[in-house]
Amino acid sequence: MPGVIEVSVDAPIGQVIEDILIIVECSLDGELEGQVQYLPL
Repeated sequence: MPGVIEVSVDAPIGQVIEDILIIVECSLDGELEGQVQYLPL
């Protein structure tokens, strides 16, 4: 399973975008495979 990022429906969109960028920039290829990340961080 590829990695999944779950976002709360009441989370501020700006914060969600920043958190996704942090996750993408700080993780290696395949590192998130099989994981579920919950936002906001």
